[in-house]
Amino acid sequence: MARKPHIHLLLSLACCTERTNLVPDRAALLIAVETFFEAGSPVPYATADAAELLRALPAVGYSQERCALLAGHRTTKAVIEATLKRLPKSLGDAESLLVLVVSRAFTLKNRGYIACADTITTDPTETALPIADLIAALHKTKCEEVTLLLDLDPLTIAGNLSVQPSFDAKELGSLLDDSPKCSALVSCSEGERSFESGQLRHGIWRHHLLEAFTGKTRSGVNKKGTLSAAALHEFLADAVPRTLRRNYETTEEQNPQLFGEANAGAVVAELGKLLGSGGELLDPTRMKRVVFRAEMSGRIKDLSGFRKTHTLPERANDWARKYVNRIATADIKADLDNTFEMVREQFGYKRKDLDVSAERDGMGFIRTPDFEYTVSLSVNPDEPSDVIWRREVGRLSGPEFVRSENFQHVFGTMFDRLVFEFAVPVDVAELVDRIEDSPPEGVKVSVASDSGAAVIALAGFAGKISVSRDALTIEGRAGNPGSLLEQFLVFLRKFSGIGEPKALGPASGS
Repeated sequence: MARKPHIHLLLSLACCTERTNLVPDRAALLIAVETFFEAGSPVPYATADAAELLRALPAVGYSQERCALLAGHRTTKAVIEATLKRLPKSLGDAESLLVLVVSRAFTLKNRGYIACADTITTDPTETALPIADLIAALHKTKCEEVTLLLDLDPLTIAGNLSVQPSFDAKELGSLLDDSPKCSALVSCSEGERSFESGQLRHGIWRHHLLEAFTGKTRSGVNKKGTLSAAALHEFLADAVPRTLRRNYETTEEQNPQLFGEANAGAVVAELGKLLGSGGELLDPTRMKRVVFRAEMSGRIKDLSGFRKTHTLPERANDWARKYVNRIATADIKADLDNTFEMVREQFGYKRKDLDVSAERDGMGFIRTPDFEYTVSLSVNPDEPSDVIWRREVGRLSGPEFVRSENFQHVFGTMFDRLVFEFAVPVDVAELVDRIEDSPPEGVKVSVASDSGAAVIALAGFAGKISVSRDALTIEGRAGNPGSLLEQFLVFLRKFSGIGEPKALGPASGS
């Protein structure tokens, strides 16, 4: 069972601010058509992305009871139409509605259609959902504001030349320009693809959409902590093309579009609580997990499964990841076997005390009553013919265990950093401002130009302290996890006079 960090881990560098304004009753309907019976190839990551957005919505002002996801077998035309028909009743007096649709689209005779799971190629229009019908159903609700998010990849129907891939931008514009309450954000322009990224494991547009709704970016958020549909589109229109260029060597483009601009001032997320100080830096409610970590580079050629006939990856893409995971299976197992024997010898665990698994996705773990050891490897994005080995120890029972002689025997030469990963993002700019307004003696802070990361230097301090939105990292010399822990305790005392923590386990996650 995961242990929660002790209250003495709290670092008083920020304070909570409470919102006093009332949040509108927001509802959401998410539709993810990932697989089709026959119409087209799957839409990668559609269901996972929609499910992740569903989980994020309650934290940004949405009523959990009024948020629903249609995925898998519930994405047939009949189910989707029945759900839309019930919307006015199911939403009740909700003031704001967010609708996400992820699927493929086509156009016939200037009329756009969204493919459903059961769309058939011999009669596509009768088995797909007309975009006009979707928008008409949204207008029948009592919601004062409706924001439609459309991630529609083109659908080509072989042998039917009259069917054009993609939605019809002119039709969509006419449907929404005169709309009294609805606007639409579309993942790409008419005729363009909506790309996915194997490295990100998301659709690119949906990846940045999730960034916005989970508070991982401040772009577009006003001083009140709210994000409008127009500001969200502005962020997506800037971020998506840049990410596409980083992930693909292609001349194709993906340019997100906004329709119904007159209604795009509608608020789609209340991010004040996520983007505020959110409590103290190491508050257990913020913490995801705490780990000792080491990373080292290795050659793909040195993996036991590599053969001279193999072709080395030229890019860190999904194919390269799967290839490396496959040929590194024996290396992962060898690492686990070696660590398993040392752990058994040093700590005297019984066989039933240990849970060992070598996964097929390039990682493996050993779970014990006092800690969890994980080993993983990934393709080096800067040098695709190399891999990056990452080893971690987390779920630790406490500082004294880290200082123990047995722990030093097994892991004493391995780790060079202690990492606190955050489930709730840190406002780095606010943290830096607080330190600079009242700096402790001997403290210097450097910060990135976009305020996304900072480095804190302490006079006489051997380690390096880095803070990003997602983690605080104490870096030091490899070979002494206990020293890393002592450096962390110095950091705590320097800023707040707090004694040492009683536990180093995660608040949640693994």
